[in-house]
Amino acid sequence: MPPVHEDSRKNLFASRVGLGALAVVFTAFAAMPVANAQSLKIGLSLPMSGTAALLASQFVQGARLALSDLSNGRKIEVVIFDDGCNAELALLAAQEMKAADVAIAAGFLCNDAVPPTAAALKQSGVPLLVSGARSTRLLKDAQKEKWNVWRIVPDDSRAAAAAFEHLSKRWLGKPWALIDDGTVHGRSLADEFRTKMEEAGFPPVFVDNLRPSQSTHAATVRRLLKSGATAAFVAADVEDLATLWTNINEQKAAIELAGSDPLSSLPWISPGKPLPDGLLGVVEVQPQDLRSSGNLTGRLLRENIEPEPHVFHGYAAIQLALAVLQQTPAATTQFLKESEVQTILGPVLFDETGQNRFDNYALQILTKGALANPAELAQ
Repeated sequence: MPPVHEDSRKNLFASRVGLGALAVVFTAFAAMPVANAQSLKIGLSLPMSGTAALLASQFVQGARLALSDLSNGRKIEVVIFDDGCNAELALLAAQEMKAADVAIAAGFLCNDAVPPTAAALKQSGVPLLVSGARSTRLLKDAQKEKWNVWRIVPDDSRAAAAAFEHLSKRWLGKPWALIDDGTVHGRSLADEFRTKMEEAGFPPVFVDNLRPSQSTHAATVRRLLKSGATAAFVAADVEDLATLWTNINEQKAAIELAGSDPLSSLPWISPGKPLPDGLLGVVEVQPQDLRSSGNLTGRLLRENIEPEPHVFHGYAAIQLALAVLQQTPAATTQFLKESEVQTILGPVLFDETGQNRFDNYALQILTKGALANPAELAQ
């Protein structure tokens, strides 16, 4: 990481002074204070400034609710530090975190915020709970550098692995095709999925690509039909998936189409007409749709709080932090190594790399304009 020059420090410090005018500390105390009880601090590293500030504010909203609900009489102080999704600002935030003597740090919505913080807090042994940074490289670097990093969310490579786990079973013995949109993300996802399928002995019968953002992909459908494929995995944006699925149904082609994470944004696109049922998606179930978060979803709606995903992530981060927090970082770290914690986002149990073993990827089917779990549809 490049050094922080003095001019940069002054500019970054100025941005932090503006933030300091905000209420950045919130506390929960016992109804009856316990004599000599030590107040423990949870640091939240979040992009309170910059383009991701809205997501950070949603995360804080969930964190406040969790602290209010779950502190159980413990003296807990949550202090917010602005990392700006920027390595230089994150370094300043980490130095402030260290000076504030936080017992555990959480948040970290951006990849650039984690390495400088992890390095700055390495000697103190303070654990970092990551709720947003999904770089596949992050935990590899953490192992190499011996950083105390624990990631709650899956990494970027999980989408291909989850698609393989679900679709290899569903498409066993069927001729399948692979299509990508030529973007870096699309090709990477397609290559990872293809590799896993080929290693399992299921190579595609047809590989193709499409030009993104076209009004029709009818030519791609014709090539699919000619190939003899009865299923296709498409690594493309949601608009192209919707167009391709519409074209398949217009041509009455008996092809099962599946996509990945981009389909999570399906509710926010506006196709010319409702999409036909049956489109498959191996996606992360949205937090508000999880059974484990049902009570919080209902509460947010009753209190006129929009149930945005980062509200749930903020709640879960504090929920986990409170469950594992001990009087010393070493004891907290040991708890993280050994314990499974139930959160509103599901169970959290870390493997030897610091990655949560559980995630919310599921096979879903488009039904009446929305993705739904097949098991729930069968009930």
